[in-house]
Amino acid sequence: MNDIPEQAAMGWDKRRRTSYDTPRTRMRDVLPAIAAALALALANLAFGAVQPIAALTLSAGITAIAIVMLALAGPRGMTPGMLIGAAVIAIAAVSGLAGPLTRASAPLAVLFAAGGMWTIGYLAAGRRTALSACWSTLIWTSVAYCAWMFISSASAGANSGLIADAFETPANASLTFGLLAMLGLGRVLHVLKQVDADALIGLRMLDRLLRDALGGFLLLFLALTCLLLTRSQPGILMALGILLGQGWWDMLAIMTRPHRGRLARFAVIVAPALACALAIWGVADGWMHDETVTPGIGLADTLPNMQRFDAYSSLWLQKPLNGHGLGSLGVAGATVQTLDNAKVMLAHGGAHNVFLSWLVETGLGGLALLLLALGAAHLRIMTTLTSRRAPRTFTRMTFAASGLLLLHGVTDSSLNLPSVTWLYSLLLGIACGLARGQEIKDRQESEATLA
Repeated sequence: MNDIPEQAAMGWDKRRRTSYDTPRTRMRDVLPAIAAALALALANLAFGAVQPIAALTLSAGITAIAIVMLALAGPRGMTPGMLIGAAVIAIAAVSGLAGPLTRASAPLAVLFAAGGMWTIGYLAAGRRTALSACWSTLIWTSVAYCAWMFISSASAGANSGLIADAFETPANASLTFGLLAMLGLGRVLHVLKQVDADALIGLRMLDRLLRDALGGFLLLFLALTCLLLTRSQPGILMALGILLGQGWWDMLAIMTRPHRGRLARFAVIVAPALACALAIWGVADGWMHDETVTPGIGLADTLPNMQRFDAYSSLWLQKPLNGHGLGSLGVAGATVQTLDNAKVMLAHGGAHNVFLSWLVETGLGGLALLLLALGAAHLRIMTTLTSRRAPRTFTRMTFAASGLLLLHGVTDSSLNLPSVTWLYSLLLGIACGLARGQEIKDRQESEATLA
């Protein structure tokens, strides 16, 4: 009998959790996360916020949301990375390293807002209710956006209703809808893993899927439909390859269990090979057939991307360390136009290479800072892959998003869509926040075990 209190402390006396035991949802935790998702929806409605006025307005709004969220979180919510990132952007603006503010103000505001989106995602990841509200709002607003784009395209007719016409390039359209399809697929896979863990079958499984994954299914279907309507063959191929790879990676643990049949084992082997083939095919097609340049008079025998690479490389070599300044790609590019490359250089999309664009505008220093920040974030989120109990949905979704951005970045677009930058920053922040939370839990459990 003397052992009963000790046994109760070990868990015998734990009551089944009820709704009264769950932490109360506080509006101050949820509202900033919802506001950030709504800001992304507005950016999509503003055609990616490519116009300076839209970029500046939405950047100011996102920055304000991030400041409010930081104030509510308190000093503990601040990280050294936030301070360093904000300081670097401020110094670049004040010192003139970013170039004349007449051209650099909008890109600087977008970068600062991207840091704000990362902060919002990082802080939301520490509160389950905030993360759930942000994710749900992002899913359903994206469903509404894709439905609106599809209806607008269908009502305009077969010839004039091309969705890509709403974007600067077909690549921008395919990248936008590819990322939205990735969001929908991530939600569906997350619920499927829960269904498998709970061993639900029949009507119970259907009820869970309809209740928790309906938005994901709708977003995946509508985003893929809009993606196909862009008629961007490279973008479609790359998006399908990344989506297939994401699905294979996220379901690998389930598909490789001993009781799975031959079809599942066959899919595990074939899916990654097919995903790589689609991605490589998309990149090769983007290099061989440029969608922004019409064939005919004025086009040389050299591939358009190679002509751009030669022209912008010579432009970068003029100022290799600090570049020509943010927002100067078009102005500086005009100085290296010739009769042979004029048709290619005047086409939309800039350098069609994100690394070359950063080299021209910010030099080696700016590109090194960008790669350092992205590398540090990815190293942080990789820690969740080594922990058995760490949530991996956002980690894998973030890596998939990085892969899609990389493929587009070296093929057909300079990734000049602020909406894409902000969405990617939000995903990256959520993944980093979840990794940090799991690190704290592991350390606390280790200290409790040693005690």
